[in-house]
Amino acid sequence: ALAAMAIKNNLDTCQDHVAGPPSARTQPQPSVSYLSKLLGNKAFKDTATSSSSPQAVAETPPPKPTIYVNDPPDWYFSIYIRIDRSGFFHTYPRLGGPFKSLHEVEKAIERYLDDKRHKTLWNEQAGDSGMDMVIKKALYWPDGRTRKCSDKEVVDHTREQMSLMLQALLDKYNEDHNLVGDLAYEFKDFLHYRSICEDYKWYKHFNFTTKTKDGTEDLFFAEVTEGTCDELVANCFCKIESNENGHCYGCINHGITDMKHPDKADAYSGGHLNVYLPFGGCRSRPNTWTGSKEDVTAEEARLRYIYGIQ
Repeated sequence: ALAAMAIKNNLDTCQDHVAGPPSARTQPQPSVSYLSKLLGNKAFKDTATSSSSPQAVAETPPPKPTIYVNDPPDWYFSIYIRIDRSGFFHTYPRLGGPFKSLHEVEKAIERYLDDKRHKTLWNEQAGDSGMDMVIKKALYWPDGRTRKCSDKEVVDHTREQMSLMLQALLDKYNEDHNLVGDLAYEFKDFLHYRSICEDYKWYKHFNFTTKTKDGTEDLFFAEVTEGTCDELVANCFCKIESNENGHCYGCINHGITDMKHPDKADAYSGGHLNVYLPFGGCRSRPNTWTGSKEDVTAEEARLRYIYGIQ
């Protein structure tokens, strides 16, 4: 229950509609060409560094696992991108690949979004006005899902997104530590999640389990922060014992008492200050949304009233 509470309190995508109606034009095909700018030369620089001679790798500690996040415009999910030592691109969720270039990644994302887009919802009907399309876009995501969602949908969606992110980081961790074949860790279960804000910086703490080919299961802790150019960097990504109990104000102060942290306090950066989220954190408000026809009709009526449309 605590894990579900933490997930629900940390999700940003399923919120009430913000001010300002969406465009009344036909649903656009979002461009993902900004991927090149997102990754830029840094991705190739990092790849070249990690692909250096065996002697250099042996003398240098493994880098912090780093991946990239792509947020398709006007969608409710993220796509995570990992670059391996050979310079190939991997996407989470799996969209094919590995890809040899950013251009291939862009095309794969475009195909994925096009396949998910609702095939008839955005066709203009006879008698529809431009504002009717505004209301429709305020009600639905491009794939036809309602923008408002139930608490369960919030929990399930966040669990799915965070699992994809952790899978990408775990694959990067395996590669950085030369864990292949039977030695490689496989992602098993998502357990706990908490966002922490300290000194205007955000940290995300996670517990999850892994398994190996021989059936061995392990508990992991990860602390993830946002870097530059949409990077996600794991400051700490390590296997821990179930009896480890490192102190973290950030998790304890927000009720996530089951989160396990490494005993070594300097292994993670966030959670050492006795503070709370700004402005008391996320608001708690009743959510009676079920997605029923009655809910959608009522929401449409609310939006028409807000936008002054009869």
